[in-house]
Amino acid sequence: MGAPLSFFMECSVVDIFFYLFENYGGIAQCPDALTLARRLANEGFEEQEVRSAILWVEQLRTPLNIVQVAGMAAFSQRIYHVSERSQIGDANLAMLDSLVHAGSIDEKQREIIIERCLMLPIQAMGQPESFKALLLTILWADNQEINDVLLHGLMDEVEGETQH
Repeated sequence: MGAPLSFFMECSVVDIFFYLFENYGGIAQCPDALTLARRLANEGFEEQEVRSAILWVEQLRTPLNIVQVAGMAAFSQRIYHVSERSQIGDANLAMLDSLVHAGSIDEKQREIIIERCLMLPIQAMGQPESFKALLLTILWADNQEINDVLLHGLMDEVEGETQH
């Protein structure tokens, strides 16, 4: 079960992410699906957007078991499988690599993001803005720290195009 492609292609995903981010410290603080659906509907989100958001949040509630065998050497490079490149896209994977190299996310966070993206029934992640919102939602759901530099760096472009 995954969220429909339209959820990540529309600007509303950014609005829903900001609603969740501003109102809940992480997915553990998010209410049950029915309560969250009611709250999103009361905030004015359309029914289809709410359904898609609920499906995605429920999928994010399922923990991933990512085992990091050993720390990476400073000179090592992550090689992406063809399925990862096809599903996520080279530009989005390059963005992830640059976030790791900048120290904004670590290798385990990158792997969580990749695994979550591979769970989606999407052949391409669409616009970079959609991927950025998806990336932030995944970090939020896994209770990862989202510092102001990361948040503003990723969302600056999106905020200029989206009304909150």
